Amino acid sequence: METIYRTYKETQVEVLHTQIKCPNCGEEWLEEDMSSPGETYSLKCDDEYDDGCGTEFKMYFDVD
Repeated sequence: METIYRTYKETQVEVLHTQIKCPNCGEEWLEEDMSSPGETYSLKCDDEYDDGCGTEFKMYFDVD
């Protein structure tokens, strides 16, 4: 079996995920395409399994 090698520089990013943590209950999940610096995103702590608390909050995304 042949082995190939890739480096990070050769990899094209298709989708970025941002890990979110609810400020109310601490539930964590991933959101797609919420990584534009300077943007504010409206979120709700809820998922398809109803593990979230239903709290609505805003997340400001910045890059330091």
